[in-house]
Amino acid sequence: MRIGLNNIHTGILLTKVIKEKHISNPALGKMIGRIPLSVKQYKQKSTMQTAVLAEICHALQHNFFSDMADKLPQHFTKNQPNTDKINQEKDALIAQLQEENKVLKIQNDILLEIQRGKV
Repeated sequence: MRIGLNNIHTGILLTKVIKEKHISNPALGKMIGRIPLSVKQYKQKSTMQTAVLAEICHALQHNFFSDMADKLPQHFTKNQPNTDKINQEKDALIAQLQEENKVLKIQNDILLEIQRGKV
């Protein structure tokens, strides 16, 4: 397999988190249903299948995919929920609530004037 210049070494990322969490190779191997030698090899290799990495993410409760994404340039695109639609819905709701607030203030002012007139 050809490793490109822009490769993110997953083994180094894994090794760092394993050290921080004080997890042994046998312990992680048990968590993901693999032998300790496999864990050792994952730590040494620069690449890893995403399915294996996802299993390790769940076992260690650490998002390696986010770590890798952080190493990419900020201008790269990414799939996100349709934020434009969500923002439009929020804006519409805010406008509606602002209008309701205006009406309630007017009604409140009218009620206060009526109450003052009766007192």
